[in-house]
Amino acid sequence: MTTQDPNAGELVEEPVEEQIEEEPEKENPLFLISVDRLKELERSPVHLVAARLASTSPSKSKPINELGDAKGLIREISQNYKNDSNFIRSDMPIQEIVFRTLLARNNRPMSLVDLHYELTERWATPIRPIVITEERLLRVLDSDTYYGFARKYVTGLEPGQKSGIKNRSFHIWKDRFFV
Repeated sequence: MTTQDPNAGELVEEPVEEQIEEEPEKENPLFLISVDRLKELERSPVHLVAARLASTSPSKSKPINELGDAKGLIREISQNYKNDSNFIRSDMPIQEIVFRTLLARNNRPMSLVDLHYELTERWATPIRPIVITEERLLRVLDSDTYYGFARKYVTGLEPGQKSGIKNRSFHIWKDRFFV
């Protein structure tokens, strides 16, 4: 702002204070498939995962009682899904794509931003665009009652607390999730 200085006959430039508002840090939780969450939902992890075995998976032809545990099936899927071009398709529902993406990554936790990218950039097509905000995807994953999606928290922190750690994938409750 420019004003006339009464003691000088010239215009003086006054500094203008700018109020800089910090953007609140966007929530970017990590998600994975939780055995505990599936048990709460009264769903069988083995049946849920076995139904997604790739056509080239060795366990595909075994009876359900011989399949073993869900962790082994997830490992098998992550090793064999690359040979099955139909393992993930863009015409699948959003939650199914997320579920299969986590299975393909051996159920390693994925951030909300990464899951959003997978959906909107990798699996969206001109025929089937996937238009969803990160906030909406967060609500979809948090309200899941079928696939067992769960947030992975940093050990020792309560939900909602900030850890200051950018990559949280090293801190996990191993006894609680498939890892």
